[in-house]
Amino acid sequence: MVQYCRKCGKQLDDNVKFCDACGFELDGELPKENRSVPVQTKTDKSAFLSKLPLVLAIISTIVCVVEGLTTPILMGEEAIMAAIVLGIIGGVVGIVLMERFDEPLVAAMEFIVTGGLIYIFIARFGDISLILFIITAVATLYFKGHHANNKKLFAVPIATIVLIFVLIMAGGALYQFSAVNSVSVGNISQNITDDGYGYYNGEINGDIRVDSNFDYLSVDVDFYDSTGKIIDSTIGWNELHPESGKTYKISAMYFGKTQPVKAELKVVDSASSTTPLYNETITILTSSGV
Repeated sequence: MVQYCRKCGKQLDDNVKFCDACGFELDGELPKENRSVPVQTKTDKSAFLSKLPLVLAIISTIVCVVEGLTTPILMGEEAIMAAIVLGIIGGVVGIVLMERFDEPLVAAMEFIVTGGLIYIFIARFGDISLILFIITAVATLYFKGHHANNKKLFAVPIATIVLIFVLIMAGGALYQFSAVNSVSVGNISQNITDDGYGYYNGEINGDIRVDSNFDYLSVDVDFYDSTGKIIDSTIGWNELHPESGKTYKISAMYFGKTQPVKAELKVVDSASSTTPLYNETITILTSSGV
């Protein structure tokens, strides 16, 4: 009967007790060092998942830059630049907190703060960045844990909020002061008539001079009735990148059944501006066109 060595696998005669190739005793057991022992290793899947928060943080930062660069200039150049810079700084700081300092909880807070501030600056144009930074924060807590080794580092996201708003206030004050002194409106005239058929129509004209570089300027005109209610709003003039040192013509048309008694002219530098660079209220003296 043919037999085989259980150690080296050589074919042997049936009457031998030792393998003539490796010397193994055929009736013995395999040496312990040759027994296979299962080794547990990290799977490629788990390794990828551990890096998922880092990948998401990088993607969020890149998307923020892209969204900022594609945001319409009407949102204001300062707001757009602030959103881009904030996205880069917030993303990098969050990554450092997560990877270098092993502070997933603080890093998650930094990601959420960054996404929220981006949305404040560019509103719906930063929707994807906001969502991605929130997802990054959730992934960080889920895959990295929610521990905080150094509670003093909680000051980082708080400092981010405070610093950003301090810079906004300081920069906004300086910009407002400079911009207000860079536009002037004059030669205002009005020609609103009653056509005798139940309608009032006409226009308000004037000039606006620009003495600085702006990305966008607009003259918005609101018409009011005798009760102080706005009955019509229109744009008398607007321009992307108006030329410094140039004077432009303003022309705001009105047509409606309600008699306007006054109009307010406001010069703004963005679609979302709440503080006009210049405003003036004029009384409308309606004449008969019959």
